[in-house]
Amino acid sequence: MNINEQILQKLSDPCFDNLFPIEMIEALKDKNGEGYSEAIALLSAQLTLLLKEEVHQDNDYVKTQPPLTHKPTLAKTARSLKKKYISYKQQLLIGIGEANEYKLLCKQYPELKERLQPKYNNIRDQNTKILGKIKVIESLLNKKSTL
Repeated sequence: MNINEQILQKLSDPCFDNLFPIEMIEALKDKNGEGYSEAIALLSAQLTLLLKEEVHQDNDYVKTQPPLTHKPTLAKTARSLKKKYISYKQQLLIGIGEANEYKLLCKQYPELKERLQPKYNNIRDQNTKILGKIKVIESLLNKKSTL
């Protein structure tokens, strides 16, 4: 990779921690007025190279682009998964209560068994699916390296 050493050195400076390509271009425009197009072309080419490949200098990463605010962080992802996990557990508990009630009603009122059995089977199938979802989320939450 053929990165200009001056640009690499400047970008490694801590004052560039919160300065990103669009701001650099605006600064060049302000500084050079009409004759900024060559500088922007050089800067754009160098930034493109930096974005394509990780560049290290003295074991520090060179700043190449702003953090993407629309991408969820791992902490946000973990919180979202925990919310889903709690929701699924609540659904499962409700489903288990419902299944138990269908079972109890079938024993108490055998004449209703024919009408209640399909509903019992349906809720039991739903509970199985929810249990599968819970297991997936549990496996993700239990793997500290994943989240």
